[in-house]
Amino acid sequence: MKSSGVAHMLRLLEAEDPKNPLTDQELAELLETSRSKVTSLRKDAGIENSRERREAILLEDIQNILEADSKISMTQLTKELVRNGYRITLNSTINFMEQKSLLASTKKATVKVVKKDAFSGIIGSQRSLSMQVEQAKAAAMYPPIGLHTLIVGETGVGKSILAEAMYKFMVNNKDSETIPFVELNCADYAENPQLLTAQLFGYKKGAFTGAESNREGLIDQANQGILFLDEVHRMPPDGQEMLFQLIDKGVYRRLGDRDLQKAQVMIIAATTEDIETSLLNTFRRRIPMVITVPPLSVRGIDEKYDIIATFFRQESIRVKREIVIKSEAIRSLLLLNYPGNIGELRSKIQVACAKGYLACMHQSDSGSQIIIDNETLVLSALPENQELSRELKHFSTKDLIVYPTDKVTVPTQPINDPYEFSEGLYRIIDTEYVKLQGNYLTEKEIDSTIWKLIEKKISRYITTIQNGRQVQHLKDNIQTIVEQDLVQMAEEMLRTAEKELGELDQTLLFCLATHFNASIRRIRNGEGIMNPNLANVKKHYPKQFKIANQMAELAPKYIGMPLPDEEIGFIAMYLSATTDAKVKIGKNIGTIVVTHGKVAAEMVAVANELMGNSHLTALCISLDESPRFIYSRLLEMVKRNNQGRGVLVLVDMGSPETFGDQIAEELGINVRTVTRVDTLMVLDAIRKTQLIEMNLDEVADSLVEQKKSVVLGKRNHSPKPEAFICFCLTGQGCARYLFEHLEEVIVEVSAKVKFVFLSLLNEQTMEEQIKETAQQYDIIGIAGSFKVQTSDIPIIMMNDIQKQSAVHRFVAQVKERQKQLKNESPQLFQPSLVFLQEPITTKKEAIQFLCGKLQAVDFVKETFIQTVKEREAMVPTILDTGVAIPHGYFSEVNQPQIAVLIPQAPIPWGSGLEAKVVLMLAFTEKTSHLFGNIYNVVADQSLVDQLTASKERNQVIECLND
Repeated sequence: MKSSGVAHMLRLLEAEDPKNPLTDQELAELLETSRSKVTSLRKDAGIENSRERREAILLEDIQNILEADSKISMTQLTKELVRNGYRITLNSTINFMEQKSLLASTKKATVKVVKKDAFSGIIGSQRSLSMQVEQAKAAAMYPPIGLHTLIVGETGVGKSILAEAMYKFMVNNKDSETIPFVELNCADYAENPQLLTAQLFGYKKGAFTGAESNREGLIDQANQGILFLDEVHRMPPDGQEMLFQLIDKGVYRRLGDRDLQKAQVMIIAATTEDIETSLLNTFRRRIPMVITVPPLSVRGIDEKYDIIATFFRQESIRVKREIVIKSEAIRSLLLLNYPGNIGELRSKIQVACAKGYLACMHQSDSGSQIIIDNETLVLSALPENQELSRELKHFSTKDLIVYPTDKVTVPTQPINDPYEFSEGLYRIIDTEYVKLQGNYLTEKEIDSTIWKLIEKKISRYITTIQNGRQVQHLKDNIQTIVEQDLVQMAEEMLRTAEKELGELDQTLLFCLATHFNASIRRIRNGEGIMNPNLANVKKHYPKQFKIANQMAELAPKYIGMPLPDEEIGFIAMYLSATTDAKVKIGKNIGTIVVTHGKVAAEMVAVANELMGNSHLTALCISLDESPRFIYSRLLEMVKRNNQGRGVLVLVDMGSPETFGDQIAEELGINVRTVTRVDTLMVLDAIRKTQLIEMNLDEVADSLVEQKKSVVLGKRNHSPKPEAFICFCLTGQGCARYLFEHLEEVIVEVSAKVKFVFLSLLNEQTMEEQIKETAQQYDIIGIAGSFKVQTSDIPIIMMNDIQKQSAVHRFVAQVKERQKQLKNESPQLFQPSLVFLQEPITTKKEAIQFLCGKLQAVDFVKETFIQTVKEREAMVPTILDTGVAIPHGYFSEVNQPQIAVLIPQAPIPWGSGLEAKVVLMLAFTEKTSHLFGNIYNVVADQSLVDQLTASKERNQVIECLND
């Protein structure tokens, strides 16, 4: 790391939160380097690690807490520290207390038991689960890093809890807090093996489109610790095979990298399925330890009772009230069957406590008891009368009373536990009760109103379980593409709306934040916001428009300016789309992203992370995949994704562009295809398909129009002087600063470059000014103080100007841009391969003629013609302008080239179209992007007419190069 990097690290450390100092891993991510380099650099500089740096302040705060309550438990102490702003776990607190000899004033003996045995909080650890616990301990302590383990059991039996207990047992007994525990839910990547590879193993810069820097994978993060693979049966066979080398030899290879990386990782995998049929035998044999967790139904009545009592104690502590569980309720809970096992039992108890808490609200005594009986349990069907065993009678004869002062030793619930309700459930009851009391309602009416609200919340929790959507994950990820201020504004707007509309789907946060990210940029750039539906919104959704106005009042606080009515109309439309009963699950516009390579999976992964399980799916096409197979795959995907409103297909280029109409005709489904897809288009599409007001054609047309608006004008063939643009709000302040910092390096690239200064205060938008400048100059690069869409022109932002690595990358991009402008890219046309007025009358003749010419000069292999015929047999590759563009596989091309045929008379090519011009495309993978330049010409009817009128070969080449 260079001296500037050292200085950057020191600045980061000076600005860090003293309660939560930056770890070496966090520093490595911020500095875009490896954790090992940061550790070495930190030690060389004599800087303590993150735990040592916060030791003094943590010690002081703990001593203050102990002075106030010397008998506080470790759990309560940890919660108090968290409330004070620390990110700290129970084990970390215990270890710190022991190191500082602070346990003498607390219940040291109890704490030692917890530390000694991390499994003691699991009910049944010394009874029905004793064998499983012994297996888990043996696996966790097996040298050097543990024994790979497979945990098998039904949903909700506690597989994740057992895995976490193994981790804590390892931490306690190896006396180290630095052992990582990294979790991956394999279900998230069941359909995306390429994305799974990138997540697990990481990737090298340039491994795929968008891989702009090296990235460590989960295996690297889990090095010297545990990698927990939940729902491992959902991992595709390819993914299972990827782990063989890691398991066998402790090495792996990052995506796009030839070098092997080393890692010592203990793999703990969990599954609900039969391991003999759901996993590869070769994978299964590599996992020596198999632990089977029994379902709740086969565990003893005594354990079931202890589990029930523990959950009620947890709720008692949460609501700070005594809870009386009637014997009849205990009997029912013991007799009930729980397909969801412990998780389902816990959720039933939490719902019962919420209802009992609501009943307490009518009593003046704030400390009144919560009563749980069969009515409170909200059972769909009470257990039928049956003979009770002596053991069951023993546990259900008396009422059970639990107190908020009870000490509960239970394992920490996994963060992503879908069955765990939040304390917000009780806060909602408190808030709504106070609100409704002032409306002169009867107790019965208040109860009914609040309970409907609670049922709605519970229903949302069930949906969360079914869909696997994690709201916090949504918030964490959205901040990677949207400014933090806009996310916070959207969050506060949602809270404002919920006061009037009740709880809203949190995916509305994504819709609003990404919408603001685009629209506010337009407002700041002086561009108008047009909402042609504004009058209808005001007329048909007056309530939503009123609430949207209240939400818009927050805008000046976050962005320093008010929102126009048109923008308020869009907010109302999103509210309507979320709350309108007409919008139901399964009624979306199906959206499929189709690209060559892995780009589609990456785009969809971003959208699905943000939206949960959305209606967006990916189709990744292999470079050598036959058109017939591509067509059949897309056909099946359209069938699956049609939900009644049609299917939108977003493609990059090639044969899939023409498949949409054929599939629509074959299936009788409305299908629209939009080309030249990118991530921005995908995000825009998924947002617009949420709006009930927009049909398929309106969404597709808006995407096409949006794409047109960001494409700069074509260059004239004649050389133009080179220019470099610097812009800011005024064209003087930041723009001049950028010029001063970049002038020297840009002049080295282009000695005669002209620096052009642009201002946002101009009547034109910045994109329009850049487009106008491009008509006069060849723009080799842009530097600015805010983001604009620049097509393929390199741009560097103000906040990157001090980063040497960013400037170096930018200068390299400018040089590459300059080469492209000077036509240093491959010469795709040669006069000897342009054929005018040839007497060729059939498609077969044309293909054989042009392939033969390319093969004669060794541009393509002998087998190239077969791949061309295969593609053409599937679908005719001809545009509406009368230009046929047959092409073969990249692997059959020796050197990129395009052969041109202009026949004496148009050739029938299929689909009712005739070819006036035939371009035989022989591209390699590295040059396939140049097709976009050719497409700009052949898709323009006036340019095609000019092409067919050419009398000389050089005229044809000049026209195509335009």
